[in-house]
Order: sequence, then C-alpha cells, then structure tokens
Amino acid sequence: MSRSRKRKAPIVARISPGGAVAIIIMGIFAMCLIVIVSKAVFVSNSKDVPEGIDTATIAGSNVQPADSSGELSAAVTTTVTQATSAPQSSTEQQTTTEKQVVKMKIVDVTYLKAEPDEESENVMYLSPNIEVDVLETLDSGWTKITFLNVTGQLTGYVQTSFLY
Repeated sequence: MSRSRKRKAPIVARISPGGAVAIIIMGIFAMCLIVIVSKAVFVSNSKDVPEGIDTATIAGSNVQPADSSGELSAAVTTTVTQATSAPQSSTEQQTTTEKQVVKMKIVDVTYLKAEPDEESENVMYLSPNIEVDVLETLDSGWTKITFLNVTGQLTGYVQTSFLY
C-alpha cells in the first residue's frame, strides 16, 4: 500500500492578491523612509566652507591640453583692455593697452607658491582642473598665475609642468 503525500503549494500561490498588494506597499514605504532618513543624516545644511580648509574655485572651460612636446598651448585666450589713468586734467587723455590673458588648468595636485622657488611659502593647495590665468612664464620653469578663489583673487607661482 502506498501512501500518497499531500503536496503543499508554493508560497507564492498561497499569498492572496490583497496580501501581495500589502507587501508591495510596505516595500515602497520602507524604501521612501530609507531615502528620507539618509538625506537627513548625510546632507549638510551649511553653505560655508569649514574653517581651516582653503579651496579653489573650479570653473569649466574649453582648454586644450599641451601638445606632445610639452609646450604650453594657448588654446583659449581672451583680450583684456587695461585702462591706465593719471590725474585727470583738461589736456590729459586716458591711454589703453591690450594684453593677452591665457587661460589654462592645473594638471595635478600642487601648491600655489608665494615666489618662484620650491622653498618659498605655500599659499594654497591647488586641485586638478582649476582654471587659472597665466600672467607670465619664467625661464626657470615657473609660471605666474592668478585665479578667483572663494576668498578673492589670488596670485602666485606654480611649476610650468603642472599646467595644461
């Protein structure tokens, strides 16, 4: 005599349609709750830079990298008109001079130096892709740059090899 076993239906078949809807709604509720809690925990409301951290402004630009010979490429240039004025009198005129400003970016992490010397004071830590204006390139391998930072306009020196 063989005994017949009663086979149980799979768990999916045993859940009623109303129970399935309740499970889906509870899952959506749990996911929403996780998102809300994580935003509250991981997002800072402060718009200020924490004290002791000096960061540079990163600005987008269409700057082309240096050519294969390692020479700096003046891919993006803008013309700046500089007005030099002396004390105004009825016979004196304002004179203007035009100067080319080359826009470049920092290649790798480096320091902005006060003087064109490895031993000079570190003014600021510079991150890659910071856009700077090249003011002067020295034969010693240093370049005088200026850029707008959170604290204002900064000018200093970086090694020419850190620019593209």
